[in-house]
Amino acid sequence: MFYKHVGLTLLEILVTLTIIIVLLSLALTSYGEVISAHRPEFALKKLKRALHLAKTQAASSGNKTTLCHLENQQCIDNAWHKKLTVFVDRGELRVLDGDDIRLHELSAIAPQDTIEYPRRAIIFNSDASIKGFTNGTFVYCLPIHQGVSDGLEMSVSNSGRARIRDTKKCPL
Repeated sequence: MFYKHVGLTLLEILVTLTIIIVLLSLALTSYGEVISAHRPEFALKKLKRALHLAKTQAASSGNKTTLCHLENQQCIDNAWHKKLTVFVDRGELRVLDGDDIRLHELSAIAPQDTIEYPRRAIIFNSDASIKGFTNGTFVYCLPIHQGVSDGLEMSVSNSGRARIRDTKKCPL
């Protein structure tokens, strides 16, 4: 009886593996660029969900709800790039004290990126409106790459509605 051996030679396997490795290395480098280009969108969408949580909590509980970065349990200026906290603000405004309830935390953005907003906190009143101003705009910028800085902005209306769009406000 004659048996036919079916299989691959060592050379065929090595050539196939080499081709797969080359294709994967090309795909992974472009994947990193795609992910970095979408960081502003991901971060602003998470922030938009946190704003919606704060607004809903204020309206349903009848208490003020605050979104900001806390240091020593107080909201501070120019820290939107750090970890943000949403909390029910029953006591002193912009201070997380004994009567307050921490609802949610957002992680910090990528260290090479920037995000700016003109106020130190967003506070929702019990009627779900924002305390103290009419509109504000978050501007999220990626670092300058090949002479171009890209980013997005998110405008927040007095009613707490947020809208994300392209921006020209990033530095060149």
